[in-house]
Amino acid sequence: MKNKKVIGAFLLTAALFTPDLSHAIRLSGASEEQYMDINLLMQIWFRQQDISSQNRPNFVNASDRSDIFFRRVRLRFGGSVNPWFKFNFVLRDNDFGRDPYDAPFGGQPTHAKRQSNRNTGVIHELDAVLVPSAMTDMKGITLDLHLGYPRVPLGREQFQRAYDNLDLDRTNATLRWTHLATGDVTGRAFGGYAHIRGSNKGQGYSKITVDGFLGLFGGFKNVKNPWDETVVGVSSSTTLCGFTSPNPGVATCLSKARGNSSNSPLITFRGTLSFGDPEGRPAIYNWLYRDTYLGKRKGITVGVSYAFQNKIDQHIITDTQGISPGFRNTGQPENGAGTVNLRIPYLLLPNPLSAPNSALANTLLDKKVDMKSYGVDFAWHHGPISFVAELGQVKFDKLVLTDGANNVYPNKSIKNDFWLVKAGYMINPQSKHKFEPYISYSEYKPQIVKVGSGNDTRFYGDATNFVGQNNSPTSYLGKIKQLGVGINYYYINENFRWTLEYTKLDEGNVKIKNDAITLQFQWIF
Repeated sequence: MKNKKVIGAFLLTAALFTPDLSHAIRLSGASEEQYMDINLLMQIWFRQQDISSQNRPNFVNASDRSDIFFRRVRLRFGGSVNPWFKFNFVLRDNDFGRDPYDAPFGGQPTHAKRQSNRNTGVIHELDAVLVPSAMTDMKGITLDLHLGYPRVPLGREQFQRAYDNLDLDRTNATLRWTHLATGDVTGRAFGGYAHIRGSNKGQGYSKITVDGFLGLFGGFKNVKNPWDETVVGVSSSTTLCGFTSPNPGVATCLSKARGNSSNSPLITFRGTLSFGDPEGRPAIYNWLYRDTYLGKRKGITVGVSYAFQNKIDQHIITDTQGISPGFRNTGQPENGAGTVNLRIPYLLLPNPLSAPNSALANTLLDKKVDMKSYGVDFAWHHGPISFVAELGQVKFDKLVLTDGANNVYPNKSIKNDFWLVKAGYMINPQSKHKFEPYISYSEYKPQIVKVGSGNDTRFYGDATNFVGQNNSPTSYLGKIKQLGVGINYYYINENFRWTLEYTKLDEGNVKIKNDAITLQFQWIF
């Protein structure tokens, strides 16, 4: 038994320090084209977080704390059936064992309130990759199709693995932008995209590569809204969709609010132009971008993104759960104005479930909203230097807003902007022990729309920074700034990595403590 433990420890150590691991286990078929790789990917965070509940009503019993948790765990099965058909299947868990609050995304402990009850162990990726270029002579042009549950090809940070990020994690600004665009907290959606690539035969920076992506993803037709869970036990005097409970109209209202009345597919376009070494890993038909080239890439990439999703029922993107509280212009709570505690990717908009009459409720339930997103990004890698910049916008049109007197304000729009920069320098790229200091900075600026006047004034927008009671209307939602300063240590490549980062958050108009020191251990096997 003792010898078995020694042998097992030796094999694990050997596997851990083997360079350029592409798989932990490979099962091969009858031909070289038939195989399945099994990988385990994990990120463990050791975090000390300085939290203050001051000026933040949605933080409940928040206090400074230290915590150890699995930020990400992935079990991947990927492989090839033949040269033109590949597959990728990944199970995931996020924030397992996490206790600290994850501002600026609301006040609930991330895993305990959202992941454990709903998303633990679910399918993270389910992709069937067809490779038409393997069946025909494309004369230097490659074409592949990604179907299933792929990552949506929007901005650069959205369309890359978190394990290949230059800094500790993707910026909150990018996450917020893509969550609003896709309506999915994982940044993935059912559907697929086509990718085409072409390049010349130049050398160095004279080599030009063009990539194009066209995506089509399902809408909200089959989305089940959990509002029906939040209204259980409501009092008979509470107004829901213009009715008082119990009333048959309430059931009708809730049935309508559980999903979209029609499908609303998300259509995405993305194009990139690279000079020098191209991006991605075409050998295994994985076109996700990365920041951590570890001194091996010399190239520039410029990308543009556009997406639209029309005819979304307004209640689908409303950050209101049943009769949850919101806030008036004085900062006082009011039932039905909205909440920032639960539906994290959504907007703070009028709540149709607490409308005073059925006509207004149906207006808010049936109103069709259009979404558009725009983005541009830039990346430069040259030996030890890594530099990335990105900016984008999500816009919602044709919204219906109401004030405290239930006056209707139709055809309103809300825009949310973000930008980020990141830079790193690899001190010793030729060594097995690589050190890379870096700095990252991002801003997310949600537009806040005001309707009404006096005590009937209402503010609507993205509730990333919903602060507490204050008579100044400017103290409600505001810009979020995030600064990260850190250093990466890699043993050979990204498969074995330590990251130490100090993160500072400046949240809008009211100072709120939420800085953190995080030590991350990353292992890909």
